[in-house]
Amino acid sequence: MFTFTKRKFISSLFCLILFSLASSLFSETFRVAKCHVINLKEETDFADSQKLGLNDALAIYIPEERLFLEGIEIKMEIPEDIAMWRDCCGAYIYDSIRPAPTSQQIDYSGSKIFFGVVPGKLSWILQIPLTKNAQFKTNQYTKTIEAIPSAKGNFIFLRLQQIMKGVPEEVMNSKINFTVRPILSDKGLLKIKLELPQLEEEQAQSPENNITIFIDNEISPAEDSEKGILLASGIHNVNVISENYRTEVRKVRIDPAKKMELAITLKSIEPTVIITAPEGASVFLDDEKFEDLGKEVVITEGDHKISCGIGDYQIVRSLSVTKGRSYKVNLTVDLQISEDE
Repeated sequence: MFTFTKRKFISSLFCLILFSLASSLFSETFRVAKCHVINLKEETDFADSQKLGLNDALAIYIPEERLFLEGIEIKMEIPEDIAMWRDCCGAYIYDSIRPAPTSQQIDYSGSKIFFGVVPGKLSWILQIPLTKNAQFKTNQYTKTIEAIPSAKGNFIFLRLQQIMKGVPEEVMNSKINFTVRPILSDKGLLKIKLELPQLEEEQAQSPENNITIFIDNEISPAEDSEKGILLASGIHNVNVISENYRTEVRKVRIDPAKKMELAITLKSIEPTVIITAPEGASVFLDDEKFEDLGKEVVITEGDHKISCGIGDYQIVRSLSVTKGRSYKVNLTVDLQISEDE
């Protein structure tokens, strides 16, 4: 049998739990002295600060497109006056705030998702997750909230409120400096742009060029590669393979929370040759005079004969050509002088 005191305690505890649930589930209306606004950017070196009084609010607007943003860090630099009067104010975070916060608006309604008493310390950090799998580094000065705000309207709303009576005027007039930084993922975005060479008429009309992109030996669909693929920071291997073009291999470095575009010009699989020779030299390719010295020209597969001559000096070489390869032929005339001792 429960005693009356035990029953009263359990009943009070049950009511307290119901009250806590109700306060977190249902909207409340409140007024702030002033609403400060920060526009957060998805940049590694971004930081912005505002000074808040004990009954002020802070609206943090976040980018609509969030590729790398996993959370928000809010660092509070607490004056000694407020730290001495520990438990004199609390920090609240709300969801579903109405209307959209501005520096001119002071009356709001919203659902509370977090409450924490500002500690008697000179520094306190709140971490607000924006994704389910966000993992933050914590320490004795850090508090990570468990609830994930819906971020409707692309903003996070924080409110300071006095929670202790009899606070001296100098404490009421003190300001807490809030510094806001983004918590970014350790990933970057890679976009691959393929540039195709001038095709022959029948190839140009073909809807399929049979191009396959591999990133770290994993197939990446061409449309995804063009839009952008999230990759862990570090070095990655990119291979472009096709039946109609030469294989292209690249190494790319991905930096955290950065976008990178890799342009790759594909080369025709047809073999090419570049022939260079001194001025005045006569060059023949398969017994036909070669006029395109120094230029890359297409050559057919198979065996070819190249002959070069300057005056009475004549040299002949054979060249075996394979599809997908490039060749350079250079005729040089060297004059060597030696001295006998």
